[in-house]
Amino acid sequence: MGFVGMTTKGTWQPVRGAGLLAIPLALVAACTVRTADEGWADDPEAVLWGGQKCASAAECPTGLCTMAMCVGYLAASTEEARDTAAPALKAMASSPQADALARMLVEVASDPASDAFLRGRAADAFRHLPAAVAIRELPPLLDDPDEPVRFFAARALWVAGDPRGRSVLQAFLQHPSEAVRAFAGRALGPG
Repeated sequence: MGFVGMTTKGTWQPVRGAGLLAIPLALVAACTVRTADEGWADDPEAVLWGGQKCASAAECPTGLCTMAMCVGYLAASTEEARDTAAPALKAMASSPQADALARMLVEVASDPASDAFLRGRAADAFRHLPAAVAIRELPPLLDDPDEPVRFFAARALWVAGDPRGRSVLQAFLQHPSEAVRAFAGRALGPG
């Protein structure tokens, strides 16, 4: 389950149509459509944002194809879709494009003018990168004013083995939303 919207009371709730954010992003990226033969699978922007034309998921670097367009990790509105895209992030993290990928994610996650859930997705992506990268880049986001950013930065740090992530996740166990408390409990794991 992924958080896709926040109510006016400050709790995260599933929101129909939240994936609509992906449509303008895909349309913008479509202006520079390349084929797999032209190397878009090695392009951090293709993996993060998508936008390439596709007929099937096999044609997309993330394995996500919808409405004839590839969907990137950051444009995927559900946790399950992002988990499908995760192998592409992991592969890129060990490629010559690794530094560019991390810089792009830091830029998105750190931009206070961007949507909080998009920023949270960028922080979340670090759980699929090498632990050293997450531990180097995410600590400033633990104090972010936006809950989704703090939560996903903490989860990625906890996955990387950094105890600072655990302490922030434990605070989410006291959240007023039952869904957030359950999500924090799953992130912390058994015990």
